[in-house]
Amino acid sequence: SAYVHHKEIKAAMGVKITAPGLEKTIAGSRMLVVGPDDDEEELMEEVMTDIAQLHDAVAKQPRGVWVQASTLGSLEALLEFLRTSKIPVFDINIGPVHKRDVTRASTMLEKAKEYAVMLCFDVKIDKDAQEMADELGIKVFTADIIYHLFDAFTAHQAALTEARRRELAPEAVFPCVLKMVRDAVFNKRDPIIIGIDVVEGQLRLNTPVCVVRTNATTQEREITVLGRVVSMEVNKKPVTCVKRGDTNAGVAIRIDQPNHDHLKTYGRHFDENDLIYSRITRASIDVLKTNFRDELTKETVAVVAKLKRVLGVE
Repeated sequence: SAYVHHKEIKAAMGVKITAPGLEKTIAGSRMLVVGPDDDEEELMEEVMTDIAQLHDAVAKQPRGVWVQASTLGSLEALLEFLRTSKIPVFDINIGPVHKRDVTRASTMLEKAKEYAVMLCFDVKIDKDAQEMADELGIKVFTADIIYHLFDAFTAHQAALTEARRRELAPEAVFPCVLKMVRDAVFNKRDPIIIGIDVVEGQLRLNTPVCVVRTNATTQEREITVLGRVVSMEVNKKPVTCVKRGDTNAGVAIRIDQPNHDHLKTYGRHFDENDLIYSRITRASIDVLKTNFRDELTKETVAVVAKLKRVLGVE
């Protein structure tokens, strides 16, 4: 439809402005009229203060996501939402996403890969920029609704967390204290098959276990690693995790010993009077704190503290 030309307008009305250099304007920023007595440079600085104030107001973090929006107002709304959602922001921009934006966002690949993400609200992604992001491994999320961006980001973070947990599972040793069930020794030597009760903590598959004895001559603590728990059964049904109080029937466990040159034997290296402990280390504790913090109950933390004393872990 044809445009109607007006010398002036009042109230709210959509208008089309034609002028040179409009490709450099920022949607949502103020538009000032230069009067005969105005200083053009001063007005330009005044307009730019909106952008400068927003940059100054954003609590940029050394590790965080890249945020980009179509207008100043939409960027402010998105940043406020991310602030209340406790999602850290590394840097921001306004307008279509170009390769230079991807380049700046890619610094997170070395600092914190989980934040190598661009949250783009109501903006177009340049084809070259998208290809560059795909090549570098930058995740680009676009949406016209802020909540959709949040959902996409949280789903991405959950997937990364789960993948990281699977990768670190062999190093994540949850604390437990086990007591042998009397007369429940089914195989004395590799593989050791015995019946146990979980006295404290939780026993998971692939947990390395050990016993602690005091040397009668030196009175020093001696730790004997028995191997890893590779299978568990309760009432002849396989399970992957048993916590204290889960069963009154006892748990049948199989302990494999990878080092066949120094096999441990029931009756020689341990017996039913010994408590069996998960073999935690400083490294395994750090893995739990970093990647499994949401599974660390007060009881679990207390058992970790106990095992640190028993096993002499610093």
